[in-house]
Amino acid sequence: MIHIEKTTPRFTLILTIQRMGKDLNVCLYGGDSPHIGAVALAVPHAGLRDPEKADASVSLLTVTGHKEDELARKISYTLATASNCTVSAVCGIHLENAEKQEIAEVLAVADQMLEQALQELG
Repeated sequence: MIHIEKTTPRFTLILTIQRMGKDLNVCLYGGDSPHIGAVALAVPHAGLRDPEKADASVSLLTVTGHKEDELARKISYTLATASNCTVSAVCGIHLENAEKQEIAEVLAVADQMLEQALQELG
């Protein structure tokens, strides 16, 4: 299992990756109130335009009023195409009264964590 934790003065994010056979189950959560806000499932396949390039189809489920769907999509798609396996990603990050720059910081830290995960997965 991979466990990555990043803390800023405003929030902590946790990314875990559990192998399920050759597939991956990913959780990204944190902030003031971790929860399930969105779930994405990415299934890899050969690219439709270029069969030599990996691609993936992503399905999303989003809890009403939550905004984590694009983050869950990005994580599942990135890991599915890089690892050539099915990836589920669950995201739930809540910052009370978050301002735009704080949301941008969450996304930047999540990107750093995703890059670290890619390196650890090899």
